[in-house]
Amino acid sequence: MSRGAPIRVRRGRPEDIPFLQPIERAATLRFRDHESFAAFWALDFSPALFERELAHDTLWVATLGDSDEPIGLAFWTAIDGNAHLDEIDVHPEASGQGVGTALLERIADEARAHGYRALTLATLEDVSWNAPYYAKRGFRIVPLDELTPGYIDLLHHEAASGFPMHLRVIMRKEL
Repeated sequence: MSRGAPIRVRRGRPEDIPFLQPIERAATLRFRDHESFAAFWALDFSPALFERELAHDTLWVATLGDSDEPIGLAFWTAIDGNAHLDEIDVHPEASGQGVGTALLERIADEARAHGYRALTLATLEDVSWNAPYYAKRGFRIVPLDELTPGYIDLLHHEAASGFPMHLRVIMRKEL
């Protein structure tokens, strides 16, 4: 993947689906030495998931240069009146080139366009490309006692999925 190539972020299309699970799997392998790896690996990133996100018009992909092949993806939903980043993945070969930031900015723009005042996400506090990365982009950790019922439900679901909850945080950025 060409370093310095321009990043394009566009809505996902049906022909992108074969590229998306491999991007997610490659990104997940970055966690192979982390205690969260089994929980991440067990998540369902089947074509049906991406088809559902396409149907909801919430799937975005990033490409580099002249290629139209996705090298990153993101999709979002809403929780308790906020836009919520469900997933963002960048193929490791494209990391460090601003792809994740471009996807994050596009999701924030989309959230603003839909009238949301904040963007939230769930992430790991101890991984450099997770909470510290988002903090540099204006997100702050939401204290547990400030979480609304939808976020409590999300954390319960993540706990049931095997995530190490002592490391999981919800972060929020005002839009």
